[in-house]
Amino acid sequence: MRWFFALVFAALLQVLAGPVLAQSGPGKTAWLGVLAHRGAASARAYWQPLADYLSATVPGWRFEIVPVSLISAEEQLAAQRLDFLITNPGHFAALAEGHPLSALATRERALGEGQAGLLSYGTVIFARAGAGLRTIGDLRGKTLAAVSPDAFGGFQLAWSEMTHNNVDPFTDLSALQFMGFPQDALVAAVASGEVDAGVVRSGLLESLAAEGRIALSDFEILNSRAQPDYPYRVTGQLYPEWPFVATAGADKRLREQVALALLRTQDPQLRHDYGLADAWSAPLPYARARQLVLAYQARVAPAPVRQGAAIGPGIAIAVALAGLLAGAAIWGRVSAAWRRRHAAPETQDPAPPTDPELAEARARFEALTPREREILCLICSGEPSKCIASKLGVSLKTVEFHRANLLKKTDAGTTARLVQMATRLGYDLGFSRGDFPA
Repeated sequence: MRWFFALVFAALLQVLAGPVLAQSGPGKTAWLGVLAHRGAASARAYWQPLADYLSATVPGWRFEIVPVSLISAEEQLAAQRLDFLITNPGHFAALAEGHPLSALATRERALGEGQAGLLSYGTVIFARAGAGLRTIGDLRGKTLAAVSPDAFGGFQLAWSEMTHNNVDPFTDLSALQFMGFPQDALVAAVASGEVDAGVVRSGLLESLAAEGRIALSDFEILNSRAQPDYPYRVTGQLYPEWPFVATAGADKRLREQVALALLRTQDPQLRHDYGLADAWSAPLPYARARQLVLAYQARVAPAPVRQGAAIGPGIAIAVALAGLLAGAAIWGRVSAAWRRRHAAPETQDPAPPTDPELAEARARFEALTPREREILCLICSGEPSKCIASKLGVSLKTVEFHRANLLKKTDAGTTARLVQMATRLGYDLGFSRGDFPA
């Protein structure tokens, strides 16, 4: 019955807002940011049908996809370059602390035909099968890989579950490694034994299995909890699915028309006609997500806070960046220092890395040639050299030459470090709005 009430609500909105489904011609551009948790190419492939649908049904507007990372989304909002944003609920809650954002709808992930969609998701803490890790308590003294200190499903939900099981990831692990996007690489790190366990959003393991890239039997889910009517493996509680967010700069009439268009996706025939992967429902409350984010920020922010120092997620980002800027060896030392700081925050200096350090790292990426930037984006999307050569119409030797130059110019040393640095600094998705690979 949920779809019926959504359609009734949409019909009422249509009476108020006027006809929306007329084909739109050339007009103004609305920029739609999407969190690219599996890389820019994957984000574009997944969300382009939604952009096409909105372009066709919102008169006078053309919608363009802008893949963003956890860091670059903040920069895009600050520069007022986004009209809308699709991201996870924790990221939305954190960004809303500094930007006037409003949720227009909640994503309803489609399952099979005739099945109700999913309006919630969670996190998965997993290890290799046979490694002897079955519970969260078994993680003490082990290595854990996660996406980012600011990743909601990719770390913060896992932090909450670990805390509830008396395990502090900042002090009780032998190492805590943040690998950035795409999350696929994190699963590979666990499978290869590079790390003992990992954290990803629920549903990703099943997606990789459906693509034939992993076997679910190769992994053990820690503290696996069955959720009623939820088909995926999950650790702990579920939270509302991703919101479709409007920024303060979005035109009032445009926001109303987009909200109506999103609610009309409850119609299965419409989704089929436009090739939409998901439906959109009336926005769910995100208060629980905000409470978790605030609790996490209180844990990671040293106290007392020095006047003028960054607090909340900014500190976590700065600490992660500090490790990346100095390379793998220094990253290990920074991670250990970070864990010590959280164990005794009152004795530590909360100052972030200096502006010259950040500027130097960014300058190295900005100095890359257009071809190097294109290859960097494909590397960050998980493409091997042979596939990159085929896509760009160049030889494998040329790709390897540019790959070597990327490692040298960015001072990354290894491809894994290059991807981590590009992801953290926001260069895995392109260098400007119009500079993304096709």
